This record gives sequence, structure tokens and C-alpha cells, in this order.
Amino acid sequence: MSIMRCVLLLIVLDLWYVSQASAQNTPCDASTRFDAVTNMWKLEPDQNISQLPAAERAAERSIMRRVVEMFTSTFVPTGAAAYYGVNYDIVTHAVTNTSRYGNTYVFTLSHHKIECHNGKPAALDVSFGNVSVQVNVQLVGEASNGEPSVGFSFLPRGYYQLKDRIALPEPTAEGIQEFNFVDGTTVWWLTRAGALPFRYVTRREFLQRQVDIVRSRSTPSPGLLAYYQRLLSEATDDIAFVKQAQVPGLTESAYVFTTLEDRANRVYVTVNPDYYDRTQPKSAPQHTLIRLRRVDVASLNRTGNGPRHLESFQKLREIVGANLPEFRAMVK
Repeated sequence: MSIMRCVLLLIVLDLWYVSQASAQNTPCDASTRFDAVTNMWKLEPDQNISQLPAAERAAERSIMRRVVEMFTSTFVPTGAAAYYGVNYDIVTHAVTNTSRYGNTYVFTLSHHKIECHNGKPAALDVSFGNVSVQVNVQLVGEASNGEPSVGFSFLPRGYYQLKDRIALPEPTAEGIQEFNFVDGTTVWWLTRAGALPFRYVTRREFLQRQVDIVRSRSTPSPGLLAYYQRLLSEATDDIAFVKQAQVPGLTESAYVFTTLEDRANRVYVTVNPDYYDRTQPKSAPQHTLIRLRRVDVASLNRTGNGPRHLESFQKLREIVGANLPEFRAMVK
């Protein structure tokens, strides 16, 4: 199974296996299961490499070799197996959305469960979590139409309704930002100084898109169309904070503007075409997203050695932190 498929099946497979393991496997003692199985690595073959021209392939592989070295030279997957590899897939939005620029490619290191079979430890195709380094992939879905009924993708709320403040992410002078989510996931953005590859949709843009969407329907609602046209005539270029609500005089719900603090809001985003340096080769990192994710602590504790696995993810976090300046330096 590929690395990327392991990522997608992360939680489902883990929950399934926990329920099945006790009935199917012979217990191993702790020393056999965790201490003897140390530094177990499995290299996955490169994926989708043949689609790249030779020069781009060589450049991207050079970058990914360095990324691999950052982790394999430092991380010791004690009590678990580390599956790692690179997917050079040029995803759909990288081809169809001409407002953005650059090839997409992703390194993934996946932390895999070790169980006992016939009294011996064996690595299973079940992942407890992973760290991925995503080059030129979307930061927040800005390059695709995440909600066809709206016409834009929205910024996940965890990026702006934080534990200590409520604020939209803005460009930084360092080009490095860290976000910690309630489920234990951490995301880092590596971008050019003072710029982001996306921008926030304005009220005017949002309403114009709603007018176009309503008009495109086989049976447009006259009341809804008139409502959006009226708002559009008064619209500003302020950022649109939006939610659905019942509007007096309409027989269907519609979008209304609200505040950033409203926990029912949506903040929509789109590509910032001015961000991209099109003089660079397509292989050059224009921006990078690093994501560290794991299953919940309760699932880790059900393995009988949750603290050891948590230590592993903490180590991966430290490796990312120690290499953030170099990751940032890769962004051209």
C-alpha cells in the first residue's frame, strides 16, 4: 500500500485493528515488542516520477533527498516502523489553476504499528500518524473550488480561532508560521517573507460569485437573486466573514455577513497570483507546508505503550523545529 493511502486510512485502520488484535495475536513481552525492534525503516518506491521532465525530476529529487536525510539521520522509530517515501504527483489544481505556479511533490514519513504474530514482532500496515512535507501544494485549499455551491474554498477555523486569540493569519517577515490544532496536529507554513500564496475573498467578490451561481441554475430564484444583487450594489472590499441564515422575505436560507469571532462563520480564500515567481523553474519550492499528525492519545494508550509513541512524535516535532530555517531557505 502506498504512503499516501496509509495517510488516508490512518484513523479507520487503527480503530479496526485495535478491536481485532487481542483476538488474533499472541502477546509479546515488552522487551521483544519495543526494545528489540528499533530503527526499523521501510523505504517506499518513488511515486509518479516518470511524468516529470529530466531536469525537474533531478532538481526535485535533490530537494527530497535532503528532506529524507533530515529525518532518517536523527529519528529512531523505537517500537514502531517508519515507512517513508516521496510522491511526485502533479495534482489537478497545479495544472488547471493557472493563477498558481510550480510542481507539487510530497515527502511522507509514517509511524507504523508493530504487533506480535506467532510471538514475534512484525510491522503492520496500520499508521499511528505521520509527518509530511508538502511542496507547492495548497496551504488552505486556495487553489481549488472546495465548495462548488459557494465558488471558493474556506480557511479552516483552527487557523484563526486560536486558544489565545482570534486573528486571521497574515504574512510574516520570517516566512515561518506554526499552528497547533486541538486534535494534536501541528502545521507549519514556509513562505516568502511578507507574502502568502492566498488572499481572503472580499464581500464584493463573494456576492458577485453568488449572483453568478444563482443565475446559472436551471430555475433561478428571483428573490434570492434580488437579495444578492442588492447587497452587491452596496458591497465593499472588506474581507467577507460569512454564514448561512434565514433572511426575512426569502423562502430559503441565504448567506449573510458576520464577524470573525462568530463560531459559525466561514472565511473564504482564493489564490494570490502575485505571490508566485514564474522566473523560477517549476521544481523550485514556492511555498511548503509541513504537517505532523497522530491518532488521539487514547488510541495510542490502547497499544500498551502510549508514552513511547508520544515520545516519538515529540521527537519528530523537534526535528521539524530544528530544520525550519533550512526548510524556509528552500523556498525561492
